[in-house]
Amino acid sequence: MRIGFSKDIHKFIKNRPLVLGGVTIPYKKGLEAFSDGDVVLHALIDAIFGALNKGDIGTNFPNTDPRYKNCDSLFLLKETKKIMDFCRFKIEYIDIFISCEEPKLSSYVVYMKRNIAQTLNINENLVSVKCGTNEGLGYIGKKKGIESFASVLLKEDKDE
Repeated sequence: MRIGFSKDIHKFIKNRPLVLGGVTIPYKKGLEAFSDGDVVLHALIDAIFGALNKGDIGTNFPNTDPRYKNCDSLFLLKETKKIMDFCRFKIEYIDIFISCEEPKLSSYVVYMKRNIAQTLNINENLVSVKCGTNEGLGYIGKKKGIESFASVLLKEDKDE
């Protein structure tokens, strides 16, 4: 068994869609990033790479590579799964926490879980996504961005 943990944070910018967990959420701002800025999937990808001891999202999908400019993070998660499969590990459980003051995300959680589970080819019951606020404190509390934390439990896949 291996455990990975990570977090990602991006600030809001205008004129960009807000994408979280592979879901486009109606909101007046999106997140600044080289790819689509999906902090949920970025934190998850980094947690998987951490558990595999394979660097991080920037090492594996560098912002110097034009293929990843405005890239859909579900594609990056698919590529991460290929690396995980090659290393002969499988997901045992995923736990994600999203912190923001707005927008309210609870009605989108089921779609985020579905996107993650389908992309990783696992049961939705193995994916937990929770949301909360920063109670008005700090960068997140001042509505300047969104941050997400992810932990993942991997197990060596000896069946292949």
